This record gives sequence, C-alpha cells and structure tokens, in this order.
Amino acid sequence: MTTSINTAGAIPEFELKHRVRLAREFASLQQSDLAELTGLSRTAIANLERGSSDPRRATISLIAFATGVDRHWLETGKTPGGDEPTGGEKVRHQGIEPRTH
Repeated sequence: MTTSINTAGAIPEFELKHRVRLAREFASLQQSDLAELTGLSRTAIANLERGSSDPRRATISLIAFATGVDRHWLETGKTPGGDEPTGGEKVRHQGIEPRTH
C-alpha cells in the first residue's frame, strides 16, 4: 500500500507591519537602533510595526537598507522571482571559480 504525503506546506502571508518587525529582528536591532539608522523616530518605527501608519516608498527603502532585507520583499511580501520554474535565479558560471557539477 502506498500513501502520498503532501510535502508542500502552507506559506503564511505577512502584512507590512509584520515584515517591518521581522526585518528589524533579522538584523538584531531594537526599535531605537533602527530609528537611529534610518533617521526616523522610535515612535515612527513602533507605529509601522503596529500598522497604524502607511510608509512612503522611501521609508521602506531606508528600512530595507538598514536591515539588509530585500526592498521588494519588505514592500510587497513577495520574493523577487527569476525566470526559473522555482521562482529563483539561475546560477550561471562566472568564469572565476571552477565549475561544480
């Protein structure tokens, strides 16, 4: 008897407020640290994480740069996809390192 197991799990969608907090925590920053790095107030960061304000694109870019996360992901919640069926970028040989097969 063969049983099929679905290995694809659910992928939760995070709202912008969640992504801002995830980005900050990913960078191991406190709200005050992120505020200092971006030039925003700590209150502004807290408001973003509560979802009580809608940031401009420039603010999203500042947060992405300060935390090291992808701006597109921070803004939309979607990873930047490539042309590959998996949605990722195809890795091409650059001529610098030996090929690995």
